[in-house]
Amino acid sequence: MKITYDQTYPTPLAQFGDELVQMIRDGDSNLIADRFGYALAFGRPLARALATDIDFRLNDEERSAIISKANDARILVKYFKQPNSSNLFGLVECFLPLENDHGELLAELIVTTKDQEFFICLENISYSSNQPTRATHSFTVENKT
Repeated sequence: MKITYDQTYPTPLAQFGDELVQMIRDGDSNLIADRFGYALAFGRPLARALATDIDFRLNDEERSAIISKANDARILVKYFKQPNSSNLFGLVECFLPLENDHGELLAELIVTTKDQEFFICLENISYSSNQPTRATHSFTVENKT
């Protein structure tokens, strides 16, 4: 999805994260696919790939986790060193707490730039065992998702 330069600041990017978290909690893979796409669909229909990958992360390695609707998600906004040859600009990490498991579901929105245009896309859905990641610049934005 194309976004404006003003939407690349921490607060607007965190708002995209909030939006994604709510869509995941609602189980609306079609809306996620329409709004953000999915980089790791690998030729599969986007909504089906998202639903399959989320379900796999929740049930992989003998887990039987469900996404908590009662606990707040953590959203971290990070930026890549500029300029860089991969056109990566920013990253929005959305950590959704789980029930029946100590880990979190991690949904990552990636922001790319090319020719002074900016784009945001759902890059990956994975399981996180609550270990912090490294970044050049990181911002935590309070959210009420």
